[in-house]
Amino acid sequence: MSTSWHNAPVFYVLAHIQFNAIPVMAKFAGEIADRLRKIGYPDPQEEKQTIFSFGVAPDGSPSPQQVEQKEIPRWSISNTEKTSGFLLLQDALIFHTTTYLGRDIFFAELLKGLEVVNEVIGLSFVDRIGLRYLNTVKPETDERLDQYLMPAALGLGQCFDTGQLQHSMVEAVALLDCGTLISRAFTTNSAGDHPPMPPELMPLSLKVQDRFSPCKGLVAVLDNDCFLQQRIPFSISDIEASLQKLRVGIGLAFDASITDYAKEKWQ
Repeated sequence: MSTSWHNAPVFYVLAHIQFNAIPVMAKFAGEIADRLRKIGYPDPQEEKQTIFSFGVAPDGSPSPQQVEQKEIPRWSISNTEKTSGFLLLQDALIFHTTTYLGRDIFFAELLKGLEVVNEVIGLSFVDRIGLRYLNTVKPETDERLDQYLMPAALGLGQCFDTGQLQHSMVEAVALLDCGTLISRAFTTNSAGDHPPMPPELMPLSLKVQDRFSPCKGLVAVLDNDCFLQQRIPFSISDIEASLQKLRVGIGLAFDASITDYAKEKWQ
């Protein structure tokens, strides 16, 4: 996947850095938000994230009869245009954007925010480093999805000659040298204002680019998630090196999913 494409289909990207938990993060959130304001992110919003946890049955399996619901705070700190921003949690920093301009710019913004958190708190280690890219494939009126996507990415939906396809999904998981790659491709009939998104990423707090909105009709979404789950001492340079490797894994999945026709259209 080239970052120099003029019509690239990427509509949402996030990076997730999980670090040592800070139970009193609320004490530091104001200072972190103020420092992020000075580097271009002046819109802080405190939110509540609902977490569900299941009790354990006698046989060791999760028990749906014992469900605990807990609300934990998080802070959304975005730019004025609401196209990029940070999500600050008690144990993580997420940077996400709907105006992806290439890995170098994206990583630089993420690391600037991570430096702010480290300067205010003093982080000890990271447990997880992750990247996730969502690309949408929306054929023009006289085109078909199979012109853009390889058969493996279209799933069984491509085999139905009658009726109207509602949903089709395929998933592959691979253990790479850099970490774990989860590659999903799903096709659906969309009627939304923006491309379909996985439920765990909803609601989307950022504004999607106009060229992706509205998003109606039969569309496909390529959802590639590559992450390293390993405790390492906190180091900006080591985190950046891991991000670069994870980005290679993302590119492998994306390139395996698309056709030469798609490359020519998007370049």
